[in-house]
Amino acid sequence: MDSRHYARARQKGLKAYSQALRDNQDPYLPVLEEKVPGLNALNRLSLGIQAVPLDRVVGSVSRGRSYAFANNFMPILEMNSEFCTKWSILYESVEAEGLRDATKMLEYLGYYYLIEGNKRVSVMKSLEAEYIEGDVTRVIPVRTDEPANIAYFEYCAFAKATGIYDIFLSKPGSYDRLSKMPGVMSGPDWTPDDVLSLRKIYHYFHAAYGELMQDKPAISCGDAFLLWLLAFGYEDVRDSTMDDVRKSLRLMQEEFRAREDSVSLVMDHKDKAPAPSLLQTLFHPSRIRAAFLYTTPTEVSAWNYWHDMGRLEAQEKLGDRVETLNVITSSRTETEAEIEKLVKEGFNVFFATSPVMLNSCMEPALRHPDRKFLCSSQLTGYHHVHTYYLRFYEAKFLLGIAAGILSKNGKIGYIADYPIYGSPSMINAFAVGARMVNPEAKIYLNWTSLKSFDLQEPFHDPEIRVVCNRDLTAPNPTSRDSGLYVRENGEILSMATLLPRWGIFYRHVMEQMLKGVFDAASASDSASLSYWWGIASDTLDLAFSSRFNPVSGRLIRILQDQFHEQAFTPFEGELRDQQGILRCAADQRLTPAEVLCMDYLADCVVGSLPSAEELVPSAQALILTQGIGSLAKSDVSAISWTS
Repeated sequence: MDSRHYARARQKGLKAYSQALRDNQDPYLPVLEEKVPGLNALNRLSLGIQAVPLDRVVGSVSRGRSYAFANNFMPILEMNSEFCTKWSILYESVEAEGLRDATKMLEYLGYYYLIEGNKRVSVMKSLEAEYIEGDVTRVIPVRTDEPANIAYFEYCAFAKATGIYDIFLSKPGSYDRLSKMPGVMSGPDWTPDDVLSLRKIYHYFHAAYGELMQDKPAISCGDAFLLWLLAFGYEDVRDSTMDDVRKSLRLMQEEFRAREDSVSLVMDHKDKAPAPSLLQTLFHPSRIRAAFLYTTPTEVSAWNYWHDMGRLEAQEKLGDRVETLNVITSSRTETEAEIEKLVKEGFNVFFATSPVMLNSCMEPALRHPDRKFLCSSQLTGYHHVHTYYLRFYEAKFLLGIAAGILSKNGKIGYIADYPIYGSPSMINAFAVGARMVNPEAKIYLNWTSLKSFDLQEPFHDPEIRVVCNRDLTAPNPTSRDSGLYVRENGEILSMATLLPRWGIFYRHVMEQMLKGVFDAASASDSASLSYWWGIASDTLDLAFSSRFNPVSGRLIRILQDQFHEQAFTPFEGELRDQQGILRCAADQRLTPAEVLCMDYLADCVVGSLPSAEELVPSAQALILTQGIGSLAKSDVSAISWTS
């Protein structure tokens, strides 16, 4: 009998044991009976013999012989013990003939706990196997509204529909996003070919992910798999070989680790970045060639029009140090191909001006780490793709005050575009502003992206005369149903609108790049950097028509000055959502992180956040990556900012 394998495994076990003690954690195997006191009272369902991923076998059902193992299943008993002898004999048997008998285990909330077979799992883990056969019984937890519990029952439904038990995703809505990716399902139901393709590519991913990450801190394999699919596209990786998967994962390994790190919000252009390193000072570019990527022509899109005005302004201010180009791409494939072409032509900076482009930029950014990629998205992006957005909710708050002043009956209409992150904060800030001057105000909400949206008559209640619609629809000056307006005798009377000034932002960022300090703005090499500027940076302004009462306009300008001084926020004082839940106490204010991740509507808002099924098909791509509850949402606790 050769005990050298046991000695190596024991060394890993003792290391994990010592680390757990240093971290003030239990150094032994987790015990399910101790984690779930009412375990025996819960319902159970036999799942039969399965190939169980070893990385999700985490503990033992009862304490029993769990003291023989560290919390990573590696043995810790003495070398001359009977346990060492039995473990070593089993190791040699498995090496020679494979594992003959299945283990018995319970599955609870997606993880597996052994009834019998601790040594078999220990040996298989030491052999770096991926799976082990187990006779599995599911313990069905009580349903709650906790995110982990919701995600678990979605996992159960997915496993029942597909027969795939090893793809475990931890966030609610993740399986829905997986199934709605182009190419994943060929119809409304899973076909055998759909299941086979998904199972195969996940098998490759699971093996490659284990090889690459090993003991490095990272997100779970299932969550990493979905992030990888979002970055590369299921249709593009579905037929990949194992080597192809390994190559793409090597590109993404920083992203998998960065997902556990903090997000650094840059709240203002006055925020001071750390001094550049000597290397950055010596090798900063003398000239920038920047490509601005749009999903639609600037002639038909107000959003793209204002971004392009910003591009031209920055180019004019920076002179011959900058060359810019605007490019229209209508699909992910087209975006990636255009970026590759421009990289070959020498372009070194890419601004993607639509949130829907966030994942389209990912693969090019991974392949070209020497280029700079930024995407206009309120949600934080990736380590390789920084994001930028404006705090539109500040301007919407001021428009809400104007609407409250204009409305005599307190009924105010609000037309939003997409139910993505950023929309709730704008709607709620508008509502807070309206109520500040009109305590009985009610905000009636509608969405342009709804299948049922009526462009001609968005509100059928004739008493809703004051409406806040999408922002100024430049370059079409004949359209008057934008911004804040009053409907009177069938006529639309424009009152006010917000004006984005992207040129200030683009100029600042490219000046940072020219000085060699852009990378120094990142709080750390693993941080996801997100620019989130507001009124104080002069990137947002308001324009009032001559119809609006100048006295009321002065009040709004005074509050606008308070934003400039960073002395005011709309979300200070008591705020309750539509269910009456207190979201902000009377003596508190919401943090930037809480505003950024806002996913509820204020109690004075009449309407809801629509589901994906209620939206027009063109909204689906955006909802997948930016919608409320989407994978890209950052944890509030992970976001930091400069006060």
